[in-house]
Amino acid sequence: MIEQEEFSQHCLGLMQNKIKLIDVRAPVEFESGAIPYSINIPILNNEERALVGTTYKNKGPNAAFEVGHQLVSGEVKQTRVTTWLKIIEQNPQTVITCFRGGLRSKLTQEWLQEAGQIKPRVKGGYKALRQFLIQEMNDFSTKSSLLVLTGNTGSAKTKLLRQASCPLLDLEKAANHRGSAFGGYKTPQPTQTNFENLLCFQMLKLKHQPEYSVTKPVVIEDESRLIGRCVQPDSLFLNLRNSPVVVIAEPLEQRVLNTYEEYILQTDLGLFSQTKDLAAALKIFDQLNKSLQGISNRLGGLRFSEIKADLDHCRQQFLDHQELVGHQIWISKLLDWYYDPLYSKSFEQRNPKVLFKGNYQEVLEYLTTG
Repeated sequence: MIEQEEFSQHCLGLMQNKIKLIDVRAPVEFESGAIPYSINIPILNNEERALVGTTYKNKGPNAAFEVGHQLVSGEVKQTRVTTWLKIIEQNPQTVITCFRGGLRSKLTQEWLQEAGQIKPRVKGGYKALRQFLIQEMNDFSTKSSLLVLTGNTGSAKTKLLRQASCPLLDLEKAANHRGSAFGGYKTPQPTQTNFENLLCFQMLKLKHQPEYSVTKPVVIEDESRLIGRCVQPDSLFLNLRNSPVVVIAEPLEQRVLNTYEEYILQTDLGLFSQTKDLAAALKIFDQLNKSLQGISNRLGGLRFSEIKADLDHCRQQFLDHQELVGHQIWISKLLDWYYDPLYSKSFEQRNPKVLFKGNYQEVLEYLTTG
C-alpha cells in the first residue's frame, strides 16, 4: 500500500513522467476529478459500473460482485489486463488506485499478480489523495509569501511571468483560461476539482525546489476570484489580495498591440493564410461576439453597439480582403471604455503595497534579478 504521506514524492514522479498512476475508476468518475498526469484504464466502463451499481442497490453486494465478474471475464478481462501490463512495461514504478482503494484496485492488483506483476495500490484511493491535495493546497495558500504581478489588461502579464526566471504559480495554466471575458481557449476548462488538483501539483513542485521558503515570495498573476468558470480557493485568493504587488505600466497603444497579437493573430483567424480553414476562422468571430454580448450590460448600450458594429465590419473586411488590422480599433475601445476603468476601480479599492512599477522590460529585469 502507498500511504498518503508518501504521495508527495510520488507527485514529483508523476510530473516528471517517472511514475504512472493507473486509475481504474470508470471514465465518468475520472473526468469529474483525477490526479494530474494519471491514466484512466477502468476495470469497469461507465455502462458496466452503472449496472453493477443498480444490482448493488436492488439485490445487495454479493449479487453486484457476481454481476461484475460476469461482465469482466474471459476476453474482456484479458484485454484490460493486457492494457495495464503495457503501461507497466513502459513505467515500471506504476501504482494503482480506484475511488477508495477498495475492491476495484484490489482486483486489479490480484489480476496483475496472476500475470506476474506485483504493483502497490494507494491506501484510501483517489478520495484519500484528494484530501491530501486539499490539505497541501490550503497549507501552501496560507503560509507562502506571494508577490502579485498586476497591470492593466493587455500588459502581457502572463507572457512576462513565463519569461521571467522566478518561482511562479500559474493560475491561468491550471484553469486553461486567460481570465478575461474573452479569455477562453478552444480546449475546454478543467472541472473545478481538476483545476484545484492541477494547482496543487504546481504548489507541490514549488515546495520541493531546494530554494523554496515560505518567506521567499512566489510570483502570481493578479486574477479575480473567477478565472473563466474556475474558482480560486478562498485561502489562496485571500493571500493574493493581501500581498504586495509589482505593476506593469504599458501605454494603451502597446496594450492594444499585445491584445491584437494574442486574441487575433495567434488564433485560427490570424492563421487563416496558412490553414485556409474558413470555418475555424469565422468561429473566432462567433466567440468574440458571444464574449462581447456577455459584458453588454456593464459596457452600456451605446458603447456595446459601437464595438459590435466595429466587429461586424472586421468580419466583412476579412471575408472581402482577409484584412485583420481593423481589429485594433474595437480592441482599443474595449480596453479604454471597459477594462481600464474596472482595473482602476479595483486597484484603488485594494490599495495594495507597490514594491515596483515599470514597463515590461523593467519589470522583467526586476523579477528575474529580484
